Amino acid sequence: MRIWSLHLGRWVSMSELVPDGWKSFRLGDVAEEISDRVDNPSKSGYDRFVGLDHLDSGELTVRRWGSTADLLSAMKLFKSGDILIGRRNAYLKRASKAEFDGVCSGDAYVVREKPGTIAGGLLPIILNSDSFWDYTIAHASGTMSKRAKWRDLVEYTFLLPSPEEQHRIATTLWAAEDCIVKGERFVAAAERAKQVLMGELFSKGIGHTEFQQVKGFGIVPKGWNVHLLSEVSSVKTGPFGAQLHQKDYVDIGSPIITVEHLGDISVLHENLPLVSDHDKKRLSQYILNEGDIVFSRVGSIDRNCLITSKEAGWLFSGRLLRVRFDKEKVISTYLNSYFNFEPFKQRVRNVAVGGTMPCLNTKLLSDIRIPLPPLPEQRHIAGILTRCDEMIAAARANVAAAKALKMKMINEMMSAE
Repeated sequence: MRIWSLHLGRWVSMSELVPDGWKSFRLGDVAEEISDRVDNPSKSGYDRFVGLDHLDSGELTVRRWGSTADLLSAMKLFKSGDILIGRRNAYLKRASKAEFDGVCSGDAYVVREKPGTIAGGLLPIILNSDSFWDYTIAHASGTMSKRAKWRDLVEYTFLLPSPEEQHRIATTLWAAEDCIVKGERFVAAAERAKQVLMGELFSKGIGHTEFQQVKGFGIVPKGWNVHLLSEVSSVKTGPFGAQLHQKDYVDIGSPIITVEHLGDISVLHENLPLVSDHDKKRLSQYILNEGDIVFSRVGSIDRNCLITSKEAGWLFSGRLLRVRFDKEKVISTYLNSYFNFEPFKQRVRNVAVGGTMPCLNTKLLSDIRIPLPPLPEQRHIAGILTRCDEMIAAARANVAAAKALKMKMINEMMSAE
């Protein structure tokens, strides 16, 4: 059978595209699906469960997993070295190598490399290439949640160089992956260290030797006050559905910040909905000022961002709360840092109402107590924590750049052009 491919605008035989030293392979030549079943995962002796939500796009290895303790239905067994491919929602491009034994969802394919067919470690790289996912997406079937069939995936055809060159490619890309993993570990360690530092700063302050016990709150330095948030700020809910509908969005206008635009430490500026000048004037009470903080009030209720000069004049949506401070009592960067303190986040989660979809309102947030040092000390603490945030953000950016470079290398190194 001749295999055909679209190349430079025309259909050509794969044999015409194979350069010297390269060979054509089918996925079925180098990999096989494993369908071993575990009927009672919680009593199987395997502790780790990998669902589709644990697989991340572009990751060569499985980084996250859950427990088998509460699993009641049968699962698939995988062994260390197997690759898990998300067969549902192929556009998410999930294919990662497991470095431990465990069980996984039936919505994942367990794929094992056939020994001696290609260089060790190369298969996960092949399965993360754009070429493989373009093929998979094109062959996925279904309506609501398209699925790729293994009988189609085994026919995926690709080119590989000599075994020596394959080994060089695998070694290079796994070294890149190792750098990314180390970068992510640094970010996680820096986040943990920041929380420890926040615990010290928000309970002991800077240079204090005398402390006081505040009933119902805890220990703070003498000279500090503990206030309800309502005593030093105003909290406002964004416009409800009757005031603003999706049909009101326009192509050119003023941006609206939604809960989806709350990033790790700042507002995300991509794909913001826009409203006309007329609607902005109509909704003027929902305009944001520099120094305001927007807070998620539905679902992920512990997310918040400080409004900078870049976002001043924008609006906020109905699933957000706006916190506006008394500038004579509070430095907004101090309170934004305190809002990111894990014990405060836990207090927010504790007061939220609702089960599967926790919800905050203005009163629930307003009644939470916060520690306030004098303004100069607030400014000092905020400066320390802002520098921590900047360091962590730079480290995150380095990891993101390394991931983008890795994907570029995968696609270029797996290309015979």
